[in-house]
Amino acid sequence: METLKLGDILIKIEYKRIKNLRMTIYPPDGKVYISAPVNASKDVIRNFAVSKSRWIEKHRIKYRSLPHVVNNFQNHEIYYVWGTAYELELVERKGHPKIMLSNGQILMSVPPQSTNAKKQDLLNKWYRNILRETAPVIIRKWEAVIGVTVKGLYLRKMKSHWGSCNYKNRTIRLNTELAKKSPECLEYVTVHELIHMLEPHHNPVFYRLMNTYLPSWKTIRKKMNSGEM
Repeated sequence: METLKLGDILIKIEYKRIKNLRMTIYPPDGKVYISAPVNASKDVIRNFAVSKSRWIEKHRIKYRSLPHVVNNFQNHEIYYVWGTAYELELVERKGHPKIMLSNGQILMSVPPQSTNAKKQDLLNKWYRNILRETAPVIIRKWEAVIGVTVKGLYLRKMKSHWGSCNYKNRTIRLNTELAKKSPECLEYVTVHELIHMLEPHHNPVFYRLMNTYLPSWKTIRKKMNSGEM
């Protein structure tokens, strides 16, 4: 993946089989990614980034002002599950570490002196399990609607994609970070990847299918990538 430096901002560039440049900013720290057509020149990409400089700064400021703090694992920090904010309640006790939702809180029970790295690993696995319980239900629903069959589902934490599809093997991959987003986001990403089994590329046929099966997809994607969902 290539990079582009715009002032003090490092932008990651990924080339795809698409027609237009697309920029995405991810919370919580405002990392910036550009998806570019495979034949786009560096000058075109830089000019695009410069034209979006105010938009980039606006959203980076917004994300940095969000109330949640990550990786400190202190009581009363805010974490999200399916778009809902929960306060963290950390309990140190001997025994097997675990996480559960209880009385509007995320209750994290860990052995004394557990490192933040171990707490983060526990949280990542918990989000993966949440998604593992919910994603198959959404997939089955949309398999019947779209008329495709998923032969394999893979879950992993990803930096720059919400999902991906291997249309030849009929498998999809979902970002475990979706467990933090509103349920509509999981639905949108699922529909997006299932439609790739009908049309592998982002072309007029693909977008026509998206509009047919999920007319609200553009609104969901915009809110999702802006951190509103």
